[in-house]
Amino acid sequence: MTSLDDLEYMRNLDKSNMLQCLRRFPEDCRRAIEITKKADLSDLADRPFSSVVFVGMGGSAIGGQLICDWLRDKASFPMYVSKGYRIPGFIGSETLVLAVCYSGNTEESLLALEEARERGAPVICVTSGGRLLELSHERQLPCILLPEGMKPRAAIPFQLFTLVTALKSLGLIKDAYEEIEEAIGIVETIRDELVEEVTTDSNPAKRLALELRNKVPFIYGSEFFEGVAYRFGTQMNENGKVPASSGVFPELFHNAALGSEGPDVVLDHLGILIIRDLEETEQVTRKIEGFKAMFADKVGKMVEVESRGKGRLARMLSVLYLGDYVSVYTGILNGKDPSSMDAIDTLKSL
Repeated sequence: MTSLDDLEYMRNLDKSNMLQCLRRFPEDCRRAIEITKKADLSDLADRPFSSVVFVGMGGSAIGGQLICDWLRDKASFPMYVSKGYRIPGFIGSETLVLAVCYSGNTEESLLALEEARERGAPVICVTSGGRLLELSHERQLPCILLPEGMKPRAAIPFQLFTLVTALKSLGLIKDAYEEIEEAIGIVETIRDELVEEVTTDSNPAKRLALELRNKVPFIYGSEFFEGVAYRFGTQMNENGKVPASSGVFPELFHNAALGSEGPDVVLDHLGILIIRDLEETEQVTRKIEGFKAMFADKVGKMVEVESRGKGRLARMLSVLYLGDYVSVYTGILNGKDPSSMDAIDTLKSL
């Protein structure tokens, strides 16, 4: 029996109940939809928007990135995720800005919000409190208020489905919204396979965590999985407490492939995880197989995961949810509390 099958050990180490947050993921998705339906966005209902920008940092930015990937070839307007103190120059009165900050106190997001307002952009705030909530009252900005008490990275159901529902209510998402119920249903199905009570021999997330143990994970996927791969990597950083990176096919064929020529002492520490999906083109599939062949006998571990579901959003969330569990189990394998924030808190104080 590994430490991942010792429920008492895991629950004692998981001091802020990250595993319980993951367990209620699908319920939180539905709760986010209901919260947003009650928000007053009427002042924006008849505004013409030529673009949408999501402002956020860390876990608060990933919801916007997932929407950009999901609607990459479906949206009739540009969408952009702005992560930093400054916002893009094109933002103006016809750009809908969704300022997402779970804590409400992230300085980059607060400054970006103020710049957006100075340019006349309509803004929706999404937060659980803090200074962002105060600003929404002071500036009379519509605000979607999230439940308090979570780590920002664990609030992804709220930071994704509030945005999706707000865009739907403003008429910016139409046919694609039909994918929502299937996406949440896929997560409910997968949950039964990933929860901590399911032992390692039957739990794909625990097995992946063990396969990638003591490796530096590189998470690679096709273009529609850019945000999912990024989220998987950052969750390995935050919950797993390990260095990790991510990348996207076919771009990787033009740079990362040359990493296969690196020294054995480096490559032996790498674990490559490739996300496979039915929307891979024939060209990308062929080159992924070649890419794998270049690395297979050189890196410490090479693994694949397959997306599940019919709609793109369901397939994206199927891998994202698996990755969240893998990251928590990785942290536990490393003897760490997955929820700890020490390094981030240190940098925020500077």
